[in-house]
This record gives sequence, structure tokens and C-alpha cells, in this order.
Amino acid sequence: MKKTIKISLGITIVVIAIILIIMGLNSNSNQSNVIKIGYIGPITGPSAVLGMDAIKAIEIAVDETNAKGGINGKQVQLIAEDDKYLSKDTVNAYNKLVNVDKVKIILISTYGGVFAVADQAKNDGVVVIDPLDCNKDLANADKNIFCLATETESIGTSLAQNLASTGGKKAAILYSTKDNFMSIVANSFDYEFSGNGGITMKEGFNYGDTDYRAQLLKIKEYNPDALIILGHDEQGFIMKQARELGVKAKFMTTGTITSPVAQQNANGAAEGTLLAYWDSAKNGSNVKNFEVKFAAKVGRPAILPLTTHPAYDTVKILTDIVLPNIYGNVTGNKVASELLKVSNYQGVTGNITIDKDGGARIKESVFKLVNGSPVSLQK
Repeated sequence: MKKTIKISLGITIVVIAIILIIMGLNSNSNQSNVIKIGYIGPITGPSAVLGMDAIKAIEIAVDETNAKGGINGKQVQLIAEDDKYLSKDTVNAYNKLVNVDKVKIILISTYGGVFAVADQAKNDGVVVIDPLDCNKDLANADKNIFCLATETESIGTSLAQNLASTGGKKAAILYSTKDNFMSIVANSFDYEFSGNGGITMKEGFNYGDTDYRAQLLKIKEYNPDALIILGHDEQGFIMKQARELGVKAKFMTTGTITSPVAQQNANGAAEGTLLAYWDSAKNGSNVKNFEVKFAAKVGRPAILPLTTHPAYDTVKILTDIVLPNIYGNVTGNKVASELLKVSNYQGVTGNITIDKDGGARIKESVFKLVNGSPVSLQK
């Protein structure tokens, strides 16, 4: 009897071992047939306008690739994480993507979040690409950090040139101190404006503030020709409070004023604002094709094309050029090496070449907010 029990137990153990081996083989097989791409950005929260449409554009690019059979027979799997534009949440999302999901390529739309994970990404052999912001700090961060997006410095430069060309001599800047992004814009404005004989005063505010009257009263006393407001959805509250306090300066800002929430917060005060912006309309039929696909998927046009078009192009470059040239396991070094070879790629943002520093920059120009929508000042 005891012998029978021992034999049965032995057979059971062998069977379980075989099942585990088969499961492991199937798991490895499934993993080997998938190429994973991660995304981290603000899909919800007060900065959601920067990520909620970007993720849809990325999904379109991934779906197009998989519909064609994937990459070298492998399907692309997108894994998205919402960090609400909070760097600490970017770090948590990064750790999950890398340590649990085993992702080697991550797109990150949270500026401070890119720098928060930069050293860790280097050690992990992970390539990070920012499809929302591009400037010298990002491009030079490390060899595994890339950016394909509108140029941060061009936001400040274009606004300063416009103000100087219309005779403006005094400007006040009210900017978010949440990360270095808005200070780069402020500094580029100041540098360009001072070169044209202008004088600038600067006041900062904390992310999450709701009362800006102390800064605005200082600005009112300064009596500038323009108030440059650099933030996210909170800029609508700033505009509203500025007008209530009698600040008469014209408003200048970034493309985030196109956010419906920001305009709602402004309660009508945003109309006529000058904004640094990028428009894809001049780039031809491939742009129209993408925008038709986006509207079909989301049910409306993109709120902020500078969040969607570069994100789409980033994934298309990965799936059309970079990843097909990589055979076997995807590694950060291989991806980085192939990205640096990208030249004259015709995307929906235009002709794209990734510079030696890892950046592909798109210039912004000045638009005017008319009936809630940006209208170009260029003829």
C-alpha cells in the first residue's frame, strides 16, 4: 500500500514538472513573439491635454503595424501608464514597465519624469524617448535619451520676437516652477527679448496653486506690455484673476491654452491670447490621412497636434525603421544605435532627421486664439 502511494506521488510530481516546463515554454514563446513599447504620461489630471491624445496617436501607429503582420513576425504590444504629470509617479510607472513588463523602449511625455528616470534607464539599458518636448538639456542628457518633438526654446523665442516686432518694451513672465521646462521657456524669452531692447520681470508659482493674486498685483504695478503665462490648465485661472485685478497687458502663452479645461477656467479671458504653437496643416496628404484616422478613433480632432503627431511619428520610426533592423532580442543599445541613423524620414510632422545629440526638433511659431482655436499669424 505504501509502495503504491509512493509510486502515485512520484508520477504526480513528474506530471506537475512536465506541466510547469510546458507552461514555461509557452510563456517564453509568447514573450519572444511580442515586442513591447511602453508609454508614460499624463492621461488624467490637470495636465491631461499633454497625454490623453498622445496615447491615442500611439495606439494608431501600433495598430497599423500589427495589421501588417507586425515586425519580423512579431506583434507590437503597447503598455501605457498614467503618471498625471507627476515625476514620482513617472518613476513608479517606469519601475513597473521595466521590472515587471520587461520593456526596453519607453516614450515619456512628462518632462521632469524623463530626468527622474534617466540614470536608472542608463543602468537598465532602456531607451527613453520624449515625444512632447525637445531641447538641449533633453538631447544631451545621455546617449539613451532621445526627443522628437517641438523645440522648447522656440516657444520663448517666437513669443519674444512677436512682442518686440509690435513695439513691446516691457514683459512680465508668470511661470510654473514644477520642473525646469517652463523656466527654459522663460529664459529663452528673456534672452531673445533683451536682445531686442526689452526688459523682463519674472514671477513663479507652485504646481497646484489656485490663488495668484500676490504675483499678479506685482505685475500690475510693473505695468508690462505683455504677460507671458507659462503653465497648464491653471493658466486659465491666472488669466481670469489677472483681468479681475485690472491687469491690462496682452496675454502670451504656450499651446496648452487650447485645452478646453484651461479655457473654461479662464471664463472668456483667454480669447485673443497669442500662443506659441505648431500646426501640421502644411505637411500634405499623409497628415490628412492620420488626422482622419485619429478623428475616427477618438470622435474629434486632436486638441493639441504637437502632442499627437510627434508621438505617432516616434512610434512609426520605431516600427518602420528601427525595430525591423534589429534581429533577436531588443536591447537599448541596439535601439539607440538605429535611432541615430534616422535621416530624412517623411512623417506627419515633416521631414525628420535625428541629430547626433539624439534630438529631432520642430519649430513653433505664434498663433492667436480666435473662438477658442489657434489661428496662424503667418500669411
